[in-house]
Amino acid sequence: MKRQSWLAITGTLLAAACAPTLSVYGIMGGDIYTGTTTGEAQHGDMKISNNKGKICLGERRGVASLSGGSGHGVLTCNDGTQIVIQYTKVGFASGYGFGTSSNGDTVSFTFGLSPEESTKYLGNEAQQTATAGTPTSTPRTKGTGTGFFITQQGHLLTNAHVVNNCKELTVASPGGAASSARIVANDKTNDLALLQVDGRPAATAMLRGARPVRLGQTIVAYGFPLTGALSSDGVLTSGSVSALSGLGDDTRYFQISAPIQPGNSGGALLDSTGAVIGITSASLNALRVAQRTGSLPQNVNFAIKVSVITTFLESAGVSAEIAAGTRDLSTPDIGARARAFTVRVECKN
Repeated sequence: MKRQSWLAITGTLLAAACAPTLSVYGIMGGDIYTGTTTGEAQHGDMKISNNKGKICLGERRGVASLSGGSGHGVLTCNDGTQIVIQYTKVGFASGYGFGTSSNGDTVSFTFGLSPEESTKYLGNEAQQTATAGTPTSTPRTKGTGTGFFITQQGHLLTNAHVVNNCKELTVASPGGAASSARIVANDKTNDLALLQVDGRPAATAMLRGARPVRLGQTIVAYGFPLTGALSSDGVLTSGSVSALSGLGDDTRYFQISAPIQPGNSGGALLDSTGAVIGITSASLNALRVAQRTGSLPQNVNFAIKVSVITTFLESAGVSAEIAAGTRDLSTPDIGARARAFTVRVECKN
């Protein structure tokens, strides 16, 4: 899934005994948004809009406490976009958090904090944005995801939604310099994209062959979730194959229990031998499900199967190495291998 756009929510508490009204200011997907959020500390309404006529309305819900606690919210926009947020409170009506929209954009935000205070969580861009009042003309990061190299000629795989509508693409290994990338093939239907960079990668992933993936087998995911908040070195999670099909019995996908977050999209899903069995692609919208069913689902995530990847590569005229080994590796060893061939993909508009 992609890197955070900036949504800085600033304001002051009008009266401690009354419902607070916070002014809203920020940038999401390169556009400036302003508005208000009102209500009690535990929950309230939010409305934001940009100068292009996009209006987003929603509700936030959290723990009512003078400090600490957490919350979540959903905003629905007049173009059909939905924005899901989760946040941590640092005061009665202030805090910071992250989110993602249904079109793949991710969000970092603060609320109830001044631009100067927001830099602690968002970096200097929050203050610069509030001071400038308009976005600069230089390319701005729209989002980030994950990719992994599959050939010595510099080909790498990621999700199509990570690279859609990008004017510039760069990739970077943990601790390494960024390199320009170009799109070689893009399959929006199956959410796959093939990129290429100049030069040879340090390592390449190998795809699992004909051995069937079994229900319950151990899997490992590696990627760059919530860039700017979590480790820039990459994050490794593990779990198991929960189902051999996705939503609505879609056979292109596995359901997996390994936790993934915005930014994991496009990362390799690996079996116990370190071979690629899929690409992490999506998570079930927990808040939407909770609203409909009253129950919050846990670790319901999905990955595109290697069989779909192989067909995509064949159509693009690119072949990846097939893993021959069947010896199980430790999770740290799998993580070390994944780190060597995995990159953060940055989209700019």
